[in-house]
Amino acid sequence: MSSGKEEKVYRQLESNSLLQQIMFRYMLEGHAASEEGRLAWVTSGFPVEIPVAMGVGVSYPEQYGAVVGSQKVGPMICGFAEDIGYSQELCSYARAGIGSALKPEESPMDGMPPPQALLACNNICGTVLRWYDAVSEITGAPVHLFDTPPLENGQPPHHKEYVKRGITKLVDFLSRTFNTSLEEDKLRETAELSSKAIGLWTQSLEACKSTPSPLNCADRFLAMAPVVSMRGTEHIIDFYQTLLDEVQMRVKEGLGAIRDEKVRLLWDNIPPWHAIFKFFNGLAARGVVFPADTYTHAWSGSIQGDDLFDSVATIYSNVYLNKGLEAKVDKMCELIKDYNLDGFVMFSVRSCKRYSLGQLVSKELVTERTGVPGVVVEGDMVDSRVFSMAQIDTRIEALLEMLV
Repeated sequence: MSSGKEEKVYRQLESNSLLQQIMFRYMLEGHAASEEGRLAWVTSGFPVEIPVAMGVGVSYPEQYGAVVGSQKVGPMICGFAEDIGYSQELCSYARAGIGSALKPEESPMDGMPPPQALLACNNICGTVLRWYDAVSEITGAPVHLFDTPPLENGQPPHHKEYVKRGITKLVDFLSRTFNTSLEEDKLRETAELSSKAIGLWTQSLEACKSTPSPLNCADRFLAMAPVVSMRGTEHIIDFYQTLLDEVQMRVKEGLGAIRDEKVRLLWDNIPPWHAIFKFFNGLAARGVVFPADTYTHAWSGSIQGDDLFDSVATIYSNVYLNKGLEAKVDKMCELIKDYNLDGFVMFSVRSCKRYSLGQLVSKELVTERTGVPGVVVEGDMVDSRVFSMAQIDTRIEALLEMLV
């Protein structure tokens, strides 16, 4: 008789135990930095290598929002922000961040550690600045915006120079706020560690071009956490090497993330953290795997060259969400081709306007160019009040009927 573990439709990653240790360390380091008066909250698209090289600790409210969602307390924590007047239409990461700052004692892990600075970069969305302004009113921490105007058809020289001047202003702000300085050797060392982690992560993603795919969406959404929050540190290198070794072993032995792969789909957008396992494992039971997605592929690019500020300005301006609709369509078509995908699911996240805007147009364009069908489903990443599994199942069922 086979064990219960063997009967599951998905294969658990052995490297998950190391991932838990890494994220526990991240939490402890955030609290230690806060107690020492050197913690900054940063947005997910921020050039974190700069504060890390300057000895400033960092914590990510979006990552905390994912924790709020996964612990299924999104409605309650978001409700704290709504109680003082914030709309349910506001980004649920922002509402979770504001709500937990208002009532940390009622929030998971007693909320995030108190910040001494708030570092926002608008390459992911414009909400972050006002979100951090609200947190600043609660915590007293000053806000600094690293401005990266959106790109269309490349990055002109004047654009890059503007962003580079912003890096200099960022360094000045951190120097004043934390009584520290930026040494080029330390930045170069931090950039090399960041690039190495991103390189290992990218290899793990690209291994999913194999059939069967060694990773499913839920695997990647969890495993991306260290490369988002701890880029530039040495201790995450071991985790990503361990993950890559396990992924390559699966490819070599022909083991897929799910046990009976029949349909390969692309996922677009943030996942529903409150239903991530129920959703993806439910589809896995029907032979559906997601070898690629637009979210986890967003962390790429190496800071290198003689002019590190120039490299930072290029990489952090060219993130997925800082480009126009055409670039998003190009990326989806590229992933569908490279990963040999049969279709795609676009998650229209109610509170993430920047990511979800234009998806109905994108859906038609991607199908026109690739010939594969897609579907748009609606919900939210943290706030389960606006998520209907029954409605989503109905739409995905219609997609699968075209493919199976």
